[in-house]
Amino acid sequence: MSGDQGMMIAKRSVSLSKAYPIMGVFLALLGLLISSVSGILRGLPTSGIPASSAGGLDITTALPLVSVALQAFAGIVFSTPVLLLFVYDKNNGVLEYFLSLGMTQRDVYRQYLKAALMLSAGLVAFAVVIDIAAGLLDGMNGLLLLEVCGLVVAMTLPAVSFGTLVMMSFSSLQKQRVGSNQPLGMAIAVFIVMPAYLVPFVVPPLAFEIDLVLAGLIVVFSVLMYLASSRLISREKLLP
Repeated sequence: MSGDQGMMIAKRSVSLSKAYPIMGVFLALLGLLISSVSGILRGLPTSGIPASSAGGLDITTALPLVSVALQAFAGIVFSTPVLLLFVYDKNNGVLEYFLSLGMTQRDVYRQYLKAALMLSAGLVAFAVVIDIAAGLLDGMNGLLLLEVCGLVVAMTLPAVSFGTLVMMSFSSLQKQRVGSNQPLGMAIAVFIVMPAYLVPFVVPPLAFEIDLVLAGLIVVFSVLMYLASSRLISREKLLP
């Protein structure tokens, strides 16, 4: 398999389903909007809507951290067409053809994983650039802006990697219906990101630290899944 096969898979996946990339971009922009609201609230006069409550919740800090989870979700959605393509190629004998060329199952799933990470990395780069530009315009605290951008990268790419490996290892986690495919396995990746939506409101003072620990756990899960996937993905699972 050529070195640019991952890029080819990424292009084929987007051609197969444009709905998920569009939804991914929309969610990324929605995350940006939520983050930007904090700058608007920060600029309100003291007689306006209060930025913080008696419970110690600083909404101008909580909203950017909530946007991290939303942008991670956007990255997962944006890369979903790769999983649809994997199942499509499996059902149509493309993966069997790859195996007939002497490739191992590790060679096969590594390229689909590469394609998923390429797509999500592209969206993450877009989100980070926009976040930085909007944060500077809104006057966001520099440290908070750095934390938000770092968490977006640290949470999104491992979550996409984990979800992709789960889907390929257990390709039965793909529910096919007339006219659509339901990538149920990717719901696992979304589920492990869900705590990041709640943490900024439940324990505001520790939100960044907990999100960082959560990102670290996702990285560990992703690495463990990658190391185990050669045993979980047998050659027979790649056959139609």
